Amino acid sequence: MPLLTIEQCRQQCRADGEHDDALLGDLLASAEDAAAAYLNRSLYADQEGLDAALDSLPDGAANASQAYETAAVEAAAEAGTAKAAAILSVAESRMGAWQLQAGRIMAGIVANGSILAAIRLTLGHLYANREDVVTGVSVAELPQGAKALLRPYRRVMGP
Repeated sequence: MPLLTIEQCRQQCRADGEHDDALLGDLLASAEDAAAAYLNRSLYADQEGLDAALDSLPDGAANASQAYETAAVEAAAEAGTAKAAAILSVAESRMGAWQLQAGRIMAGIVANGSILAAIRLTLGHLYANREDVVTGVSVAELPQGAKALLRPYRRVMGP
């Protein structure tokens, strides 16, 4: 569920009419994803959404564990072959992805005003700058931009 309505996106980007709604929806998803990735947390519109995600973790863990065990049995049947190594490698990769996702859900957060403001700033930037390169313009990052708004809620420090 998006954290902002399409109307809020239009207002942020000063977009008139509905002709850019599909683009705004895509850019909103990108802005939300960027914020969640920077925070290393899953974002939720409300406490009910966070609670539902947390409640899904036991079943998800059981499914991930079962899939890993099934792959291990399949790999054992192919013992000593490159196929067995590949089966285990894929299973370990999937288990790692599940563990990363579960960790982000466990540290999930209901989007507050600062997080929503950061998403709005990122959305506006993506809408205004649709190309990788800007020519003929002086560009500078705002000192109190999206990262400054998100930093207090960041789970793991990194690049």
